[in-house]
Amino acid sequence: MNTLKLNVEAREERGRSKVRKIRNAEKIPAVIYAEGNSRLCTVPEKDFLDLRKEMAGSSTLVELNEGGNSSLTLIKDIQRNSLTRKFVHIDFLEVAQDKEFNTTVRVTLTGESIGVKLHDGILQQLVTDVPVRCLPKNLPSDFELDISELNLGDSVSVKDLTVGEGVVIGLDEGQIIATVSGSAGGRAAAGAAADEEGEEEGEGEGGEES
Repeated sequence: MNTLKLNVEAREERGRSKVRKIRNAEKIPAVIYAEGNSRLCTVPEKDFLDLRKEMAGSSTLVELNEGGNSSLTLIKDIQRNSLTRKFVHIDFLEVAQDKEFNTTVRVTLTGESIGVKLHDGILQQLVTDVPVRCLPKNLPSDFELDISELNLGDSVSVKDLTVGEGVVIGLDEGQIIATVSGSAGGRAAAGAAADEEGEEEGEGEGGEES
């Protein structure tokens, strides 16, 4: 379980003008959703940017420190300004240490496929995030899949994931995660060859009929 810490401040302010003041003070308005209730808070913008860098796309639990009280959470949703790309709102989901919860975990492909390296193949990742259910202590930061041995036509699926104890995957084990197919140039060449063979066969058949 990977856990990072973040300081937040409780807030009562609601409404556009109040929220605008919060953002002008270089803070991000946020909501912490817990079982049966929710509460408002603000997050220092710089601290959240630092947190995002540390997370680097991994599934990470965030321990929120709020006025001496702490709570274990997941980042449920993030909103950005469409023009400036600045963070404008965050939703946190509070989780209990002794209760399983549902989330998603990123799939990271490692290595360079033989099919891509030697045969100009095309790697396609069909699944980037996998739904899981587990206790907070069992949450994996990500799933790594080595694709080094994948040749043209090969694939890796959910059954190839290394799943830790207490983690339940919410996908069928046959679900393909990544596959290597022939290159566009290779397919074009194969198509041209097939057309040429077809023409030759047609000429031969014509000769027999005459």
